[in-house]
Amino acid sequence: MRRKAYIKMLGGLISLGFFYSCECDRKVSGTVLDMATQLPIDSVLVKGVESVYYEYYTGSSGKYFMTTGMTDAVGGCPDIKISFSKEGYHEETLVNPEGKVFLKAK
Repeated sequence: MRRKAYIKMLGGLISLGFFYSCECDRKVSGTVLDMATQLPIDSVLVKGVESVYYEYYTGSSGKYFMTTGMTDAVGGCPDIKISFSKEGYHEETLVNPEGKVFLKAK
């Protein structure tokens, strides 16, 4: 009887591990910089285009961060497509940007 309970518990743990491994949380972060000066740009609109649909403006440090949150990962984690825009600069749209993003002045 005890062995049967142990086998059920083990089967449940294996199933839980399988379902847990099918989820992911993709995160991207970095700094938006002026291509010519290499300095951070404030007030850049950071907008999720695919998988993530929220937006905000960078602060004076030019830092950005986005995450998909926990999602179904069967077939792999979804990509994060982000657009970076500010008046006076060319817009950049990147997939899974990591680290420095450079905007070129118009």
